[in-house]
Amino acid sequence: MKRRIFKTGLLALASLAMLWGAVGCDINDDVNEKKASIQIKLTDAPALNYDEVNVDIRGVSVGVAGGDADGDWIDLNINNPGVYNLLDLRNGNTVLLAGGDIPAGDISQIRLMLGENNSVVVDGVEYDLDTPSAQQSGIKLNLHQTLLPGVAYSFVMDFDAARSVVARGNGSYGLKPVIRTYAEAFGGSIKGIALPARVETVGVAYVQIVNDGDTLISIPEDDGFFLFPGLAPAMWDLTVVADESTSYVDEAIDDIVVKVGEVVDLGVIELDVIE
Repeated sequence: MKRRIFKTGLLALASLAMLWGAVGCDINDDVNEKKASIQIKLTDAPALNYDEVNVDIRGVSVGVAGGDADGDWIDLNINNPGVYNLLDLRNGNTVLLAGGDIPAGDISQIRLMLGENNSVVVDGVEYDLDTPSAQQSGIKLNLHQTLLPGVAYSFVMDFDAARSVVARGNGSYGLKPVIRTYAEAFGGSIKGIALPARVETVGVAYVQIVNDGDTLISIPEDDGFFLFPGLAPAMWDLTVVADESTSYVDEAIDDIVVKVGEVVDLGVIELDVIE
């Protein structure tokens, strides 16, 4: 009799475990179906006058639409908290900062948490970048987006190094971040090769594009390659600007049509020499 009771108890426990496991799977599936995956990447709009612009990034969080209290912020898992040289991240190069699964729905902002180890290198000399305490507590970037359940999203923070570093009259430098945020799949891109490349001779200083007062700059790679990602669909004017120390002249291409999801390849743009 005791043996039968023992077996019945085992069967009951097994049935209960199976039932609980089934319920648990349903709960987990239901929870996962209500979440979206998000990742945040970092890139840079280059700076002409600095050797390095080093920014200490400590955290990234996402703000739920409709609120600004601490409870409305969701912290993401940051990959490598620490110092990033923004000038390593130009011409479409990005680094994955943070990511995670968050409840689907509307988000309104991304908050970037900075540390104290920010610096700029000018002509080989490193200077501290003074960072106001308000910025260390979080830089809030508007990003109005509806996240659908079960969908993965990727957003890019384009940190404008040139406009973010403020040179002061006393020889010190301050950090006032200027950051453009966009969905990675948003807009279109312009790319090309500006010659003469730096590996050959001094010629091209930088490449500039303009639309309705919005100006973006790219410093070509050693082989002349440049890329402007995440551009708003519009008509853009591009200028390859010659180095002032040379006899080359600027080359302009106007009315470049940028469309969503398309890359405009301008091919090789070679500067002419003043006769």
